[in-house]
Amino acid sequence: MMSNRILAMLAVCVLATQVSFGDVWRDIAGYEYGDDPNPCAQAELLLQETPVDRYGAIERKLIAVAASKDATQTGKAVTCRFLQQIGTEKCIPAMSGLLSDEILSDYARGVLERLKCAAADKAMRNALDKAPDKAKVGILGSLGERRDKKAVKPAAKLANSSNPAVAKAAIHAIGKIGGMRAARCLSSMKPAKELVPVRMQAMVQCAGSLSGRDAVFLCEKVLAGPSGPWRIAALRELTKADAAKASDLLADAIKGDDLKLRRGALSIVADTKSRELTTAMVDLTDKLGADRKAQLITALGAGGDAAAISGITGYLQSKDAVIRNAAVNAVGKLGDASVVKLLLGAAGSSETAVTKAIAAMKDESVNAVLVESLKDPNLRRAAIKACIARGCTEAAGDLLKLAKDKDADVRKQAWAGLAALAGDDNIDSIMETVVEIKQAKDLALAEGAIKQILSRTQDRGRSFQTVAAHYDAATETLKYVILDLGAVTGDSTALKLVRNALQSPDKDLYARALRALARWPNNSAAEDLLSLAQSAPQTVDRIVALRGYIRIAGLETAGLRAAERIKMLKTAMGLAQRNDEKKLVVSALQHVKHLESLDMLKKYMDDPALGAEARMSAANLIWDLRKRHSAEIAEIAAKLASSKHKAVANKAKKTLAELEKKKKK
Repeated sequence: MMSNRILAMLAVCVLATQVSFGDVWRDIAGYEYGDDPNPCAQAELLLQETPVDRYGAIERKLIAVAASKDATQTGKAVTCRFLQQIGTEKCIPAMSGLLSDEILSDYARGVLERLKCAAADKAMRNALDKAPDKAKVGILGSLGERRDKKAVKPAAKLANSSNPAVAKAAIHAIGKIGGMRAARCLSSMKPAKELVPVRMQAMVQCAGSLSGRDAVFLCEKVLAGPSGPWRIAALRELTKADAAKASDLLADAIKGDDLKLRRGALSIVADTKSRELTTAMVDLTDKLGADRKAQLITALGAGGDAAAISGITGYLQSKDAVIRNAAVNAVGKLGDASVVKLLLGAAGSSETAVTKAIAAMKDESVNAVLVESLKDPNLRRAAIKACIARGCTEAAGDLLKLAKDKDADVRKQAWAGLAALAGDDNIDSIMETVVEIKQAKDLALAEGAIKQILSRTQDRGRSFQTVAAHYDAATETLKYVILDLGAVTGDSTALKLVRNALQSPDKDLYARALRALARWPNNSAAEDLLSLAQSAPQTVDRIVALRGYIRIAGLETAGLRAAERIKMLKTAMGLAQRNDEKKLVVSALQHVKHLESLDMLKKYMDDPALGAEARMSAANLIWDLRKRHSAEIAEIAAKLASSKHKAVANKAKKTLAELEKKKKK
């Protein structure tokens, strides 16, 4: 409960506010734009702070300003703005007095449009006789928006005005108002030539407010008149009112030579769901040439009426690719799981269209039909493609069975599907299948699939452990594959396998392990590679190891700090005996964004064997360092800007330009 003291304070505030209102509104009555102080700001604030149940006192003061002969035009305009917020039917007489003012009419209409009452409409209708033409245009627009049926008669008189703007506004208003009275008025109207398009558009709009025979009559009136964009709109309204009657006219438009009218008719077919229209358009399809046939099939597909499917499926086997693809897309949009096998059977040279159509289907049962279709040799290829496009992971088990099929092409398709769809849960089963593979091509397909699966698993290490569990039972060739897969994950289990293989007396296994190590994705293999680069018995093995070591040093994702990477690259340069490896070091330095990298590159920029690579790396590096080390790189950028190598010179000039901008700032 509020205390008596607080209630007393509130009462004082209200009284003070009321006193203030009186002063503010008197000031607004004499207000002109630019006056200082501006009473409008204070009035706005007071209005916001006033309870709704006290708006009545404010409205009376505002009405007095609006009706005052002494108030300025600006003051009255501001007053109307406030009445738009709080005005009631009480302000209608005052607003009526402003409707005939060429300037204030718009402000007054803003108040009246907000009032949902017949009195506001009547005030605007009554003002039409006395208002100047400019105000008449606005009032007619308001009456049209409010759908005031009593305004049809006065608007009809003004439709014959000698002022084209008034006549146009009147015709528009009649069309917006709609109803039978407006329809009769528009249909019997004989406007000036320049207003014929306005009348046509108004009749179409009016038809939208009618139904049945009344709407049909008005649409036919428009269609019997002169050509223009309103014909398409009239056809659209006619289709809503009587699709059967509109069908013949739409068919004529689709068969006709008027391109705009044809496109409009097709858009109506695409936007309308009507059994009568669908039936008529399906019947029409076979009577059209190839291009128009495809266009109508596409429109029927967009229309969403599944009744069109039976008439479209016949075109799934069309020899014309455009027609066939249009049918595929339409059936895909209209159908559910029941049409999936039909679409798969139509794949052939339309495989891409079939795949896209099935991928976009919303029916949750589609995946089950696709999995079932994997058993059908005639549908299998397209089904696999569609499974991949839909992300149908439930197909993985059946695809694994197909990976053992006698047909090499089926096995290839199956591995492609597994590569896209299989997950962690399938890896063990896949490896059990891989262990039995005898063909080198199939083993390569399986390796590619498992690499893709591992690349998207959340825990690569755990997934690879499943793979590694099959290592001991694997053939030598499969062991090579598993070692290569280890280079994808780069975890401790994989590294242990590789290290053990490097101890093998089998030269081929050793070589495969070394190459896997050289492709390692992180720095955990760096020490092993360095050791091999220094002491491997064979020169070729030392080179492979050194290249792998350089590669890791250049990897920004290897988990190394810049100083550690630079140290590695210095070590590698010391071990390199050939220019090929030295060039790899020079190239890797550009990826280590540190001034010390630039210092190393400076040493090789004039080297006959390494200069070209060093200058290119330096040009890229100074661009990356320009914001943090502008002073240090300016000199080398200037030197590289004169390079004969266009790419180097352009990058250096771009860097210099950026440095110059930085100076000016």
